[in-house]
Amino acid sequence: MKRILKIFKKFFILIIILGIFGGGWFYYNKYKEEKLRRLAEEEKKKQEELEKEKQRKFLEEKQKEFENLISEIEKYFKIGDYTKVKELAEKALILAKQFNFSTDRINQILHQIEVNIYLAKLKKLEKENQDIYKYFYVRTQLQKIPSIKEISNLKNKILEKTYENEYNVKLILAYNSLEELRRGIEPSYNYFISRKFYSEAKKIREKRNIKKQEIEDKIHNLQNELYFTSKALYKNTIPTSLY
Repeated sequence: MKRILKIFKKFFILIIILGIFGGGWFYYNKYKEEKLRRLAEEEKKKQEELEKEKQRKFLEEKQKEFENLISEIEKYFKIGDYTKVKELAEKALILAKQFNFSTDRINQILHQIEVNIYLAKLKKLEKENQDIYKYFYVRTQLQKIPSIKEISNLKNKILEKTYENEYNVKLILAYNSLEELRRGIEPSYNYFISRKFYSEAKKIREKRNIKKQEIEDKIHNLQNELYFTSKALYKNTIPTSLY
């Protein structure tokens, strides 16, 4: 019996020892796992910080590249090299879209280029408009120019001048037809073509609020005068009172 108790005590002590070692091993493993987990987290955080710094530097480089492009755009804009400006602006706009940079300055410059180009065209058309017989050509070219705020006043001024020119041209044509009539050349044709130009000129003046020319009344009176003095015309046409 004593021997059995002795064996049991040894077995019990062994179990206690094994339990102590087992518990120590368990807690050691837990400690080791926790340490490894913390090291992994610290490494991950370190890598994230490095990645953020890398992205920050990359963004700084792109921002600097973008600002350099803006400087180049402004330089070429000042010297009037619009082709180079547009080439650089295209690159800058691609960067701006990728990194959400502000494009206000680029858009302002591109808009001003558009204004300058159309303004130059208007100045040329204004000069062309000095020839009253080019009114139709000038008016057609004006239709190709958009109504941008900065140039709208000049465009409208040139447009109104084309109608004034057309009014004067039609009066001249009406008067010249009467001169042909006075010389007895194709009386009926020249009389009616004169009336046609005169009527069109009058309508333009009234519609566009153009200052009336003295020659307008002169043409009207001369039409009546020549109608009655031209025997061929008076014989072959309806009395002027019916017009």
